[in-house]
Amino acid sequence: MRSGKIRIKRYKSSRRRGVFLLILSVPVLLAAGFFLFRQGVISLPSFSGIALSQADMQQQTRVLTLPGATHFALQLGAFSEKGGADALAQDYQGRGAGCYIWHQDGYRVLAAAYETREDARAVQQRLMDAHGVDAYLYTLTRSEVTLRLTGQKAQLDALSDAYDLCVQLTATLARLSEELDSGSMNETEVRSALLSQQETVAVLNSRLLSLFSKEEHPAVSALTKLMESALSDISAALDAANATRLGSRVKYCQLHLLCSLEQYVSSLSP
Repeated sequence: MRSGKIRIKRYKSSRRRGVFLLILSVPVLLAAGFFLFRQGVISLPSFSGIALSQADMQQQTRVLTLPGATHFALQLGAFSEKGGADALAQDYQGRGAGCYIWHQDGYRVLAAAYETREDARAVQQRLMDAHGVDAYLYTLTRSEVTLRLTGQKAQLDALSDAYDLCVQLTATLARLSEELDSGSMNETEVRSALLSQQETVAVLNSRLLSLFSKEEHPAVSALTKLMESALSDISAALDAANATRLGSRVKYCQLHLLCSLEQYVSSLSP
């Protein structure tokens, strides 16, 4: 079967200021990758490990956008040394906090992230009133990135679906965490929902790997590694011993994914 090539060039990017948090980052694109994006169109070797129809093999040019987003995280502490962050994270993990450590200008320990400032402040106040925990409100901002891509229809469809899934997954993880904390969903229901998400991510990641060669552009390889990291995080959540640990791992999954997406976007920016 004829293998296709995908060409990518940077089309448009709006950059919003913001500092992101976390450990376990996705791989940063090589300096050569930045250079190639600035130069314009890039050809990426690809192959089809699955049978494709003639329609799926048709060459197309399409604009794909990974939208920007702002979330509000509860920061439990910030340290100049990783050991202090690790100790604080271990202390809070048993209480249901996500405890994701972001290494940027020090080490920040994040408990959870919310889509609105009001929701974050409400939880911040409850932590202070019920537990005497003085959390700091920290803003996470991801810039929008828009790329013009040329390649096989199946390849472009898979990349578009992967972008959509990553955005949807951050929202789903936030909802599961909140509903588990509030009692709107029980432990069994949350585990079932996580398993469904895991299966969806695994299928799409396998699809990406089957449509691109091992020598594909870093924009693709970084995305597949990001999804593999999400699969690992969800597996760890499913292995949690109890509801409290489950809640902690779900928050960790969301924080890790949010920050990994920010790093992914940053790596595509000139």
